[in-house]
Amino acid sequence: MRQESISLLQFQKKYSTEEACREHLFKLRWPTGYSCPRCNHKEHYFHRNRHLYHCKSCNYQVSLTAGTIFHKTRVPLRKWFWMIYLMGHQKSGISMMSLQSMLEIKSYKTVWLMGHKIRHAMAHRDSYYKLAGLVEMDDTYIGSKKSGKQGRGAYGKAKVIVAVENKESKAGFVKMERVDNLGKNMISNSFEEHLESNVILRTDGWRPYRVLKTGQRKHDAIVVGSGKNAAKMLPWVHTMISNMKNNLRGTYHGVDIKHISRYLSEFCYRFNRRFWQKQMFDRLLTACLNSNTITIIYLAPNIY
Repeated sequence: MRQESISLLQFQKKYSTEEACREHLFKLRWPTGYSCPRCNHKEHYFHRNRHLYHCKSCNYQVSLTAGTIFHKTRVPLRKWFWMIYLMGHQKSGISMMSLQSMLEIKSYKTVWLMGHKIRHAMAHRDSYYKLAGLVEMDDTYIGSKKSGKQGRGAYGKAKVIVAVENKESKAGFVKMERVDNLGKNMISNSFEEHLESNVILRTDGWRPYRVLKTGQRKHDAIVVGSGKNAAKMLPWVHTMISNMKNNLRGTYHGVDIKHISRYLSEFCYRFNRRFWQKQMFDRLLTACLNSNTITIIYLAPNIY
C-alpha cells in the first residue's frame, strides 16, 4: 500500500473518529484484505460489538490491534494516532507531559507507557537497517549532571556508541547503542549486527574498535588528539552526538539512563527519515503495527 503525504489539517479531518482510525489500521495491516493470522484463510465474519474478526475456516478470532503495540489498549485510537503523528513530526521530539495535556490523558503513567511503546516500535523498525560505505564511529557518555571525571572512565553515566554514514556533504543513517562497557567483546557483540560486511570504519585510536575489522571490513584509526581535532577528523559522528545531547536536554530535560536506549532509538528513527517527513505518520504507524507490545511491568518493574 502506498504511504501518503498528509498535512496537519488533513490529518485532523481524516482521523476525527474511531471508525476512521480502525479503517486505516485495517488497510495497513491487511492491504490485500483480511487474512487469518493462524491459517491465512480470507473468508471471515466480523463481530461488530466486540470488534473481532472470526475466521470461517479455523474459527480463530483476532482483534485489529492484537499482536501490536495497541494490544488491549484502553486509550482511544484517535489519541494514539495523534501521539504517533506528533512524535514523528516534531523535529526535536515532544515531552510526555506536553502530550498528556494536549491529548487530555488523565494518567502520566499511561502516556509515559504509550511513548515508550512507540519508541520500542521505532527501535524494532530501525533494527532491519545496516550502515554501509564510510562509517564514522565514536563513543560518548550520558547521565548525571554532577561534576566528575569526563570521557572514558566517567562514573555513573550510560556509555553509548554512535556510528553514522559519512556521505561527504551530508550524514547518512545513524545508529546509537548503549553498552555496559567499552571493551572489545562488548563492542563486537553490540555493534557487529549494525554494520555491513564491507564498510570502511573510521574511529579514533581507541584499541577495542579494532575488533570490528574483518577480511572485508577496513578500519581507519585516527589519532585525533584534542577535542577540537576530534570534531574535525570525525565531523558527522560528533555532530550527531551534540545534536542528540541537545535534544535530550532541551526536550526531555534529561532522561533516566535506565530507559536511555529507547530515547536514542527515537532520535535515530526521526533523523534517518528526515527527508520523508510528509510520509512519517504512515511509516511510524506501520512500524507500530509490526512491533509486538511491551508492558509497563517490563519497562518499569518497580512501579507497582
